Amino acid sequence: MPEKITKKHYFLKEKELIGSSTVDFDGPVITGGEGVIGYDLDGKKFLDFTGQISLLNTGYGPEEVVSAICQQARGGAHSCISADFPYLKEIIVKNKKLEVSRLALAKKLIEITDKIMPFKKRVFFEVSGATAVNLAAKIAQINHLRNRGIKTEDFQRHFESDIFIPLQSDLFEFSFLAFRNAFHGRHGLAQLFTNSKTKQLWAASASCAVGRLPFPSPETNSDIFSRSIYKIRTACLIYELEKFAPVVAFVFEPVQGEGGINIPDGAFLKDLIHYLRSRDICIIADEVQTGLGRTGKMWACEYFGIEPDMLVTSKSLGAGLPIGAVIVNDKKFPDLEPGMHSGSHHATPLACAAAIANIDKIIRENLAEQSANHGIYLLTRLKAIKNNCSSMISDVRGLGLMIRIEFYSAERRDKVLKSCKENGLLLASAGAKAIRMTPPLIVTIPEIDKALKIFERSLKD
Repeated sequence: MPEKITKKHYFLKEKELIGSSTVDFDGPVITGGEGVIGYDLDGKKFLDFTGQISLLNTGYGPEEVVSAICQQARGGAHSCISADFPYLKEIIVKNKKLEVSRLALAKKLIEITDKIMPFKKRVFFEVSGATAVNLAAKIAQINHLRNRGIKTEDFQRHFESDIFIPLQSDLFEFSFLAFRNAFHGRHGLAQLFTNSKTKQLWAASASCAVGRLPFPSPETNSDIFSRSIYKIRTACLIYELEKFAPVVAFVFEPVQGEGGINIPDGAFLKDLIHYLRSRDICIIADEVQTGLGRTGKMWACEYFGIEPDMLVTSKSLGAGLPIGAVIVNDKKFPDLEPGMHSGSHHATPLACAAAIANIDKIIRENLAEQSANHGIYLLTRLKAIKNNCSSMISDVRGLGLMIRIEFYSAERRDKVLKSCKENGLLLASAGAKAIRMTPPLIVTIPEIDKALKIFERSLKD
């Protein structure tokens, strides 16, 4: 009989054969899961309070999503259809007939964004959060050029040139605004907008400039750094950027994830967006991590009364399958010319089946509301724990089930993370010294209590 593969052996082979990524080599090798519980290669179970970094808002193996994927796969059209050809299939999930098509998913996304985007909308599909952010930025650039009267034939001389240097033509020069500590992805324009770790700037390449604004957290909104000073600073930044190229868009996370679960001063953020809009700067909300009920609302923008011009979603949209989408204001951003943007794996049949069943589950089970209620419970318990461990924990904050536990040092944070992992609770770091708690929205109160028991024990250890 072949020797059983251990976790240690598996990780050794990963290090040898796979390019470095974000793998936690002290973490589990996941073999499966159910709900909030994951299974490890070594036979251990763990409470997953990362939600796979908000990828699994409906948990491991949600029955409806698995059923939808299986029915779609058995129908013969799974991922073998390119973006050039539409598809349509009817499936039955929970005794309800569901249409699986790109059109059906687009309709659902348009419907669930009506509260924060109360205008005619259009949906563009992508394969991930980063590629969807790239696409949103691309749409903003195209729209800016169209408004200047630029047509496709104006690019002909660049198309025919043997040497193409984008920086030498204003047709390819743009500026963007983003926040400090932001995370929008690790490639393309999204990589330039990201500001969470220095190493993420390696090999960044684009012809655009990016201005970085301080995130308007409650700490920022003080007498020392008032709204008026912030507005002056923003105006000065735009002035400097526009010496290089026009500012076409502001890309932001309504609540920062990777940067440390940073929650803005809502009025401060709304003021900023109102000012930027007055300068004809497009507003792009990156709700890749915050969307689909994570913060206790369907979209985090609802908390702050923000109506973005574009909204980006991905991560938990496909319940684990790769899919991204950009929902845009159709009046402001007319459709692109055929062939301007596409891809082989945009909104594949399997990903659409998963996303449609997943959105249905979130709505039917009121998971956004449950996230809000369970988030209040979890936050209240964590604040009590903080009061008993005030020498270690400096702050506890969150919206819904997107919660930050800030430590006084990264060393203490990392020791607690390791101890929790060893005791069956999977958590993730965020920012310089914080732990994030982002369990699936289906988490129960007994599961929260069990997780907090492990967390408290790890703090004592």
